[in-house]
Amino acid sequence: MQTAEQGVKAKKRVAALLATVWLSVASGGQPSKDGDAVSVRRVPGPGYVAVVVENRRAYDVTVTLTIRGQNVHISRLTPETAVYAGRSQTEAVRVSAADAAKPWKWRFRFHWTKGSMDARHDDATRYRLPFEKGRTFRVSQGHNGRLSHRGVNQYAVDFAMPEGTTVCAAREGVVVDLKESSDTGGRDEKYKDESNYVSIAHADGMIGEYHHLQFEGVLVEIGERVAAGQPIALSGNTGYSTLPHLHFGVYSAASAEQMQSHPITFLTAQGPVSQPRAGRAYTAE
Repeated sequence: MQTAEQGVKAKKRVAALLATVWLSVASGGQPSKDGDAVSVRRVPGPGYVAVVVENRRAYDVTVTLTIRGQNVHISRLTPETAVYAGRSQTEAVRVSAADAAKPWKWRFRFHWTKGSMDARHDDATRYRLPFEKGRTFRVSQGHNGRLSHRGVNQYAVDFAMPEGTTVCAAREGVVVDLKESSDTGGRDEKYKDESNYVSIAHADGMIGEYHHLQFEGVLVEIGERVAAGQPIALSGNTGYSTLPHLHFGVYSAASAEQMQSHPITFLTAQGPVSQPRAGRAYTAE
């Protein structure tokens, strides 16, 4: 017959096992980036060559464009690192010969990241939990999670949930990017680019990202304005992931080379939550 002390020890072992299971949910929900989104091209003009930056996507991008050459005069129409609006074509630089009587040559290089480096998070904003009102899910990885919430994902949050769970917009905004074509995933980093996702741009320039969605599980379209609490997708297990869960984070561009995540405050049935704790369950209100 089990004694009271043995019963307490057994409960502790079960709790420790459950904590290990919840905390073992790895997430490779890196902010999405489409390699074909930004292009730079030369356009001949009268006595000069223009360098045009094209942003083919709906979201803003931060681009660093450098020009190097010999016997050239460089006229910048935008700063070397600048923000380019969604679906825009911008003449950024004009290059001409410094001495027309001499040979001249030049080349450009560029790199970019999703989002605006000028964006500033509105810390007064409160976010809904990214699932339906009244439903409760446990946080499997919170801020600074040891598995994958470092660097760009420092302030991201993972919610463990069954595949097919309705995912809702945590804040109103406009859908600027999505992917639902992947049907693969696993616990190997080779799957990190296989995550399905939805990206929603907000009024302060932030981009909310929802990752690991179900194959063909996106319920919205690019350009669609969504309200906080509106269903936008079905959760899944695509991409770099060990168990079904939703990776949610709010991001902006830190520079033209990388994005950064931002700490936010959720409105929950338990009250405002600014630091969701791994292993704790929260209910959407």
